[in-house]
Amino acid sequence: MTWVKVGTAVALVLSIVALSAVLYFIYLPKPSPLPPPPVPKIVVVPIDFALDRPQVDWLVQNLTKLSQRDDVVGLILLVNSPGGTVSATEMLYSTLLSINKTKYTVVAGLAASGAYYISVATEKIYASPSSWVGSIGVIAIMWPENYFYEIPDYLYTTGPLKYYGRELLDYYNDVEKIRINFVNAVLKGRGEKIKTDPRIFETAAMFTAVEALQLGLIDEVGSVLDAAREMAEKLNLKNYSLVYLGDLARDGGRKLDVKTLLSRETIPMLYILPTAIEWNFQMDNVKNVTDAKPRDSMGKPYVVLDMAHQNLIPSSFLEVLRAELATVGYALLPATTEYELSELLKNASGCIIVNPVTPFSKTGVSAVVNATKRGVKVLYFYDMRASGVIAIGLWRYVVPYSAIAPYDPLLMYFNMSGLRSVYNYTTGATTHIENWQFVIVHPNNWSLLNGVSKLVLFSPSAVSTNAPHKLEVAGYVFGYGEGIYTVAAQVGNFTFVGSVRSFTPYFITLGDNSKFFKNLVSWLTS
Repeated sequence: MTWVKVGTAVALVLSIVALSAVLYFIYLPKPSPLPPPPVPKIVVVPIDFALDRPQVDWLVQNLTKLSQRDDVVGLILLVNSPGGTVSATEMLYSTLLSINKTKYTVVAGLAASGAYYISVATEKIYASPSSWVGSIGVIAIMWPENYFYEIPDYLYTTGPLKYYGRELLDYYNDVEKIRINFVNAVLKGRGEKIKTDPRIFETAAMFTAVEALQLGLIDEVGSVLDAAREMAEKLNLKNYSLVYLGDLARDGGRKLDVKTLLSRETIPMLYILPTAIEWNFQMDNVKNVTDAKPRDSMGKPYVVLDMAHQNLIPSSFLEVLRAELATVGYALLPATTEYELSELLKNASGCIIVNPVTPFSKTGVSAVVNATKRGVKVLYFYDMRASGVIAIGLWRYVVPYSAIAPYDPLLMYFNMSGLRSVYNYTTGATTHIENWQFVIVHPNNWSLLNGVSKLVLFSPSAVSTNAPHKLEVAGYVFGYGEGIYTVAAQVGNFTFVGSVRSFTPYFITLGDNSKFFKNLVSWLTS
């Protein structure tokens, strides 16, 4: 009886256990299904601003985060930028090179200078049909006082370069090295895709999308969607999403202000279009710097300074000119209109014309030509890469380009035409792209070169001329190749000199530049 009860109890317990087990497995929480893998993302990165540190710093931080995300498989730079500072551009370029993901660029408007620099860090470059690409070059802005004026007597330095930091020739070479870094980045990024002589890059020209495609600067004419589809095919993506990093245009402008650049950096260097810089000056301010008042010569013989053609004249050039004229007892009188030029030439001993921006009219040409026929000597200085120092209050700016047409009617009257820049082969460089800033000239026989054995001419401009007296240099001119080019010439009472900066403080002390300038002034006033 007892065993029956025990068996019944055991059976009951087993039944309860079995029922509990069944109920447990019935109501046991089922594991959640694994989440589907994330959809691969191609991220579009808009770059619609001038490349400067605040915006580029933000962009680099976000690109670094994207580089660490497994769901991001590719980047498309959507570029519409004039370029920017060297430091910001090179930081962004280095960051893009280090990101181990597929990278394309789509130019939607403009990829100039630094904007093209960062584009060559990507595997493929597209451009919309109306886009512009190129401007491979460097702009450097420096305080004129840093190199063109003497160290104050009350300032003691522990070494000759403590004040300046380096010799000016070294500075020019450094700017050129930065340009070569740019060219090398293009050659490295584009490689065999380049379909033209790389020497075309020395001109810093801009190209349409079609021209850029023909030259090998881009790969396709197309849009963001074209680039995304091609990237998806390359990565074998059946399904992907196209997402935007964000519109950065609100955080940065399309231009850089020269005041900000000059106050923020000691020597700002830029991979940028000159038109993308807010220079903050008016052409009328040139006269405030270069006006040679008073107009009365105080009974002295005088030389006329042409100011009737919006001339860009470095103030430091005028300092040297006035000082040299003073030593021979001559005054310098400005002519601000062609009528005034004509009137002053009637009693002048000579006339100096420097970097005219607007061409001479028929009246102006006649005034100068008739003066030469009467025995008035005319010195015409010109530099295609001329820079004029413009002063506004406490600020000074360097105006980088003179805009005169290459066929000035005054020059053409004296059978001089086709102004073009001579590139360097003469200062130890093995190719013309190593440094085009200056050439060393060993002159030939010409009365204006008496006592001159070596000249160091900065950014000389050449003319085509059959003048009987010439100063010639061996160099390279884009479109014409290597050869001997004329950078100064004399026809009767008219002399052309294709350099301006060579006769300003510091530069004029190099070689026999000072002697040549003295000869020119002596001829002008003889």
